Amino acid sequence: MSNYVTGPTTFEHLRWSAHAFRNYADDALCIAARAPGFSDALISGGSDADWTTLVNYVNQWGCRIPQSKVESIASAVAVAAPYLEPLSASALEFNDLRCSTLDVIEHAYDALTSAVGVGPTSASAILTALNPQLFVSWGAGIRDAYFPDDPPNGATYSQFLTIMRMAALAVVSDARSTHGIEDPAGQLSSELGIEPAFSLSKFVDEFNWLTLQKKAEFQPMNVVAV
Repeated sequence: MSNYVTGPTTFEHLRWSAHAFRNYADDALCIAARAPGFSDALISGGSDADWTTLVNYVNQWGCRIPQSKVESIASAVAVAAPYLEPLSASALEFNDLRCSTLDVIEHAYDALTSAVGVGPTSASAILTALNPQLFVSWGAGIRDAYFPDDPPNGATYSQFLTIMRMAALAVVSDARSTHGIEDPAGQLSSELGIEPAFSLSKFVDEFNWLTLQKKAEFQPMNVVAV
């Protein structure tokens, strides 16, 4: 693993990437994937599960999953569901990600990659749709930066998530102590007009994508305390 890649560490890092990211991507599918009941329906396998929107959401991150793979993905989500349900109330900045939790995450990730057509990036993106408060996606550029010599499996992904949690905690601490902002994700969502508000893990994801996938350089912005 690389010793110097840590993700964002300040609110200013996250604010820059949140604003810059909107120049690259449309939030419509991300908002749709965060609609009330969307993830619950997928995990429960109910008749109202919107697998088409899930595939479209995943594919906006450069994946190429055909809609014909929906049945395979649904089966994999069903296998992952028992691992995901205990994590339904977990959030990246609050969950302490103990060893037992990391083991559960590892099993959930590996269950998803067992589906035909679902690779490392797709599996992480599906997880972010199933629990957008906890999971962070990773593309090839992000994986290579953090884990250049390790296989992209559930064990490595769970390690990645522990690093992302440390980044999230650093951002929260800086937002509160430096800028008087109690809810950095809520503040950024308000600035950007995103409703319902995106999670902190989503904004951390955007920072990684910009700096490691797109190789964008951090540009300081003026941050106003609220």
